[in-house]
Amino acid sequence: MTAQLDTKTVYTFMDSLISIKKYVEKAKEYGYSHLGIMDVDNLYAGYHFLEETKNAGIQGVLGLDLELIKDSKPLPLRLLATNSQGYRNLMKISTAKMLDKNHWEDIRGLLEGIAVIVPAYPGIEELELDIDYYIGVFPTTPPQDFAKPVLPLYTVRYFDRGDLETLQMLQAIKDNTSLREVGQLSHSEYFLPSEQLRGIFEQNFPDSISNLENLVGDIFYDIDTELKLPRFNPERPADEELRERAESGLAKRGLSAHRYKERLQKELDVIHQMGFDDYFLIVWDLLRFGRSQGYYMGMGRGSAVGSLVAYALEITGIDPVENNLLFERFLNLERFTMPDIDIDIPDVYRPEFIRYVRDRYGTMHAAQIVTYSTFGAKQAIRDVFKRFGLPEYELTNITKKIRYGDSLSATYEKNITFRQIINSKLEYQKAFEIAKSIEGNPRQTSIHAAGVVMSDNDLTDHIPLKYGEDMYITQYDAHAVESNGLLKMDFLGLRNLTFVQRMKELVLQKYETDIDIAAIDLEDKDTLELFSAGDTKGIFQFEQPGAINLLKRIQPSRFEEVVATTSLNRPGASDYIDNFVKRKHGLEEVELIDESLADILAPTYGIMLYQEQVMQVAQRFGGFSLGKADILRRAMGKKNAAEMHRMEEDFVTGAMKLGHSETKAKEVFAIMEKFAGYGFNRSHAYAYSALAFQLAYFKAHYPEIFFDVLLNYSSSDYVVDALSSGFKVAPLTINTIPYLDKFKERQIYLGLKNIKGFPRDLAYWIIENRPFSGVEDFVLRLPAQYRKEQLLTPLVQIGLFDCFEPNRRKIVSNLSNLFIFVEELGSLFANTSYSWTEVEDYNQVEKFALEQNILGVGLSEHPLMVVARTSTLPFSWISDLTENSRATILVEVQSIKVIRTKNGENMAFLQVSDTIKKLDVTLFPDTYKSLANRIKENGVYYLSGRIQERDGRLQMILSEVRSASTERFWIQLENHDFDKEVAEILQQFPGDISVVLHYQYDGQTVSAPQFSVEKSTALQEALQKIVMKTIYR
Repeated sequence: MTAQLDTKTVYTFMDSLISIKKYVEKAKEYGYSHLGIMDVDNLYAGYHFLEETKNAGIQGVLGLDLELIKDSKPLPLRLLATNSQGYRNLMKISTAKMLDKNHWEDIRGLLEGIAVIVPAYPGIEELELDIDYYIGVFPTTPPQDFAKPVLPLYTVRYFDRGDLETLQMLQAIKDNTSLREVGQLSHSEYFLPSEQLRGIFEQNFPDSISNLENLVGDIFYDIDTELKLPRFNPERPADEELRERAESGLAKRGLSAHRYKERLQKELDVIHQMGFDDYFLIVWDLLRFGRSQGYYMGMGRGSAVGSLVAYALEITGIDPVENNLLFERFLNLERFTMPDIDIDIPDVYRPEFIRYVRDRYGTMHAAQIVTYSTFGAKQAIRDVFKRFGLPEYELTNITKKIRYGDSLSATYEKNITFRQIINSKLEYQKAFEIAKSIEGNPRQTSIHAAGVVMSDNDLTDHIPLKYGEDMYITQYDAHAVESNGLLKMDFLGLRNLTFVQRMKELVLQKYETDIDIAAIDLEDKDTLELFSAGDTKGIFQFEQPGAINLLKRIQPSRFEEVVATTSLNRPGASDYIDNFVKRKHGLEEVELIDESLADILAPTYGIMLYQEQVMQVAQRFGGFSLGKADILRRAMGKKNAAEMHRMEEDFVTGAMKLGHSETKAKEVFAIMEKFAGYGFNRSHAYAYSALAFQLAYFKAHYPEIFFDVLLNYSSSDYVVDALSSGFKVAPLTINTIPYLDKFKERQIYLGLKNIKGFPRDLAYWIIENRPFSGVEDFVLRLPAQYRKEQLLTPLVQIGLFDCFEPNRRKIVSNLSNLFIFVEELGSLFANTSYSWTEVEDYNQVEKFALEQNILGVGLSEHPLMVVARTSTLPFSWISDLTENSRATILVEVQSIKVIRTKNGENMAFLQVSDTIKKLDVTLFPDTYKSLANRIKENGVYYLSGRIQERDGRLQMILSEVRSASTERFWIQLENHDFDKEVAEILQQFPGDISVVLHYQYDGQTVSAPQFSVEKSTALQEALQKIVMKTIYR
């Protein structure tokens, strides 16, 4: 019985290619009954390794490779857990090492159940550890007799000899060096079959094999996986305290009706029987802390919103009784699962919240959960190809061909351009194979976005830890943590809660109105109108085009329909959107599967939209308890055929006992099964829709506050939405521009923080040192480190210096010379007249484009807006478009992409903008043939066609195009005598220029929208005899 022990896995980051799953599979193939790993300092792979070996029928052996200090000298060690106590001590030793405890004395008291192995080195006989230990011998160790027993150490870092080059690449990436600078790696650290490993050591150190067999033969780890919930208050029974606080909370909310008291008692009984009293109290305490600090903690989320106890304790903010939410969807005695109450926190306060948990429950009793960052497809390509000397522009050209979520193999198969690049050079093919072999491997640790683990006992009795800034971090991932029976809680930092809190604070500051967010009326008329209009950019869960379009179709008139919209806007449920919309607007009769279910299905127009409705139907029609109904709901959702078949029999039997026919019962069950596959958790939908409604309330009632928060705490992308809501962008100058965006009298004063890459220190310097009297004064006073064209050019191009010199390109062209003058003349420059080099300014389109690129929105008047002001042709703005309608839009064509179809015909995709919003426009082959030559990039046109939805976004299928020009063809006539003749001539010269007629006898000027003509002297000559005058203007 030979065991491979000294194996470094991929969790000794970028120093091994041994993945756990493949390692165990190979070990099985190679005939190992015992298999070990010894990563450097860490046990990241520990639990998954033990799971994989157990599943494969192999005994996993867990070890560590670490170096300590003893008597001021380095002491290399290999440690091996020989029993359950040793496993627990190994976790404590790894924790100590990862907390920077590096001395022998730090671990000396933790060696029970640990086999200590000291790798052989010259003079090892003089080592005194005052404990028994083994000497580790390697294949290269010279034959000799040792005073201590020996064990075979064969280091493994890769599977086959051919992997060595890939390992060298990892070393280069790790050290950020070129391949040439990587030192020589061992050629003999590949995985060997069991008998071959035995053969290596039997000749020189035969005792090492027998010692190994004796050591590992009885190894077994008894890992305690039982649930370990922490106690909230050891000095008082948890059920007693929970009952007292819940009853008090219910009374505080003024809920004294019998149905509330009865449900509260029922829930408390279930919670106590399942052993979760402490858990509820811990969650209550954490939320209590957050609220005591003034944080807005939201309305809750998930199925916990269906708990009256949670509502009474102010863990959630939705009354589950009034809103028909089910406790059994959350907890029930017929399905034992942990109550998963996730805690939402404003994201800016999450670190403070984490520190409270650490201080309240103890440093060694709470930890954040680790995650592992891996080599993604793009990162693998970038890191590997960079070591082959590729310049940045080539790296970008290759990686931009990789779609999000695609592996390198999938990209190679699907993308012919990518495949051609890879196959263009032998070194690319070689680099690609290396990149594929490291793709998916872990490269470093990170922290779970939400997960925190808590325990009454020292966590290192169950899992290893590592250092973290606000709180220690587990070495085991979330799966391993929960598999060890520990309580994992999610503390999710939500920026939408931050937004709501900031809005509340600003309303109080500006209007002296203190809004109780949780008390906002969810039937507020103005807010519902905002949802109905689809004006939900910036609103949590409702700002994507698909959701906006759905809102416009449904036009919610009550909050319940907002909740339904959340649930419909999902795969599966979307199949019933048309039915829902038609029934809501009375265009289709509401069909109920049975009249006895009317009150359950009526709120959603007969469509079983929620999981809770499936449960209620099972209870009402099949006589199920709600607990059993929840088990049915889960079986249907997971497509568990065996479980569903068994429960269908129970359902039919129960339905027949209630007087329903077998045929009808089977019909109802089939409908339930269909709906359960996509049904949404109503409790979760209700809570998150409430948060969305609270955000929308501020947008409806305090739009300047809403946009102030979104622009300053989120993204300048919302400037476009603000402009659509009637705000205007105020002119900017270097002497008035703020750092953050400001709002005043429905004007937006965009701040310097919107300029991408602009140094904050320079922004602060500008604000602190103004006013400036001119461009020269600004450059003269500017600190030398900021005299760089790339820093000042954006300031000029958004017009900050227009007040001194309106020609922006002139300033940009002179910047380098201005810098030279300042540096050479110093303070004398102030008294010297600079001779400006004259250049032509940017045109209006260029100005607008530069401003839009820098700030996200154009400040100058775009020529399109000039056309819009004087347009005689009716058109729609992009924001007003609706699905399945015909429309004409006035837009600038920003890009044209022509492709060839399978039939060899050309078609095109346009991206157009009306200066506020963008739209995709498609020209199918027939349209392309007739219209393509009339459309140019950067041109302004009236485009007409059908509006359709694709991938959740609106697009136009083009049918007509007309150039939009401010130029007109003016015709002056004495009277109407020659109108017919003029019309006939105009028809002979079709074009894109509008016609305007002026009659001298009555002074009347009229447009002639039925005519558009080309610019032609022949046209003017043809009209010359019957009109007084013509002019293009």
